[in-house]
Amino acid sequence: MDEVEDPSIRLGKGYTLTRLPPPQTFAEGQRLVYGLLAACAGIFCGACAVAMIALLMWGGWSLAHEHSIIAIFGWSLGGFIAAMVAVIVGLLAGGPVGRFRMSANRDGACLEADGGAQ
Repeated sequence: MDEVEDPSIRLGKGYTLTRLPPPQTFAEGQRLVYGLLAACAGIFCGACAVAMIALLMWGGWSLAHEHSIIAIFGWSLGGFIAAMVAVIVGLLAGGPVGRFRMSANRDGACLEADGGAQ
């Protein structure tokens, strides 16, 4: 008799994490890759933003250059965050989401993300 592998991962203290089934089609595999890339991009960019703020706060800058350094870091961090959002939205739009649809009417504004029937 073959032994069946337990599909759950024990986390301790009574918590278990159920494993996801493997992708059945190529499209599901691509969605998984895009989702992982988007998650990694968010984590990496968030860590870089924290590192920039830490460097700004504890960098030991001289008082003479403090204002210009803060302006440079502020604009750099703003551009970095805008680029981070663009990359993550681009990965999601090209991967698992497929397309975005926006509409505005008297009832309010609406943003829909459609994965499409594939």
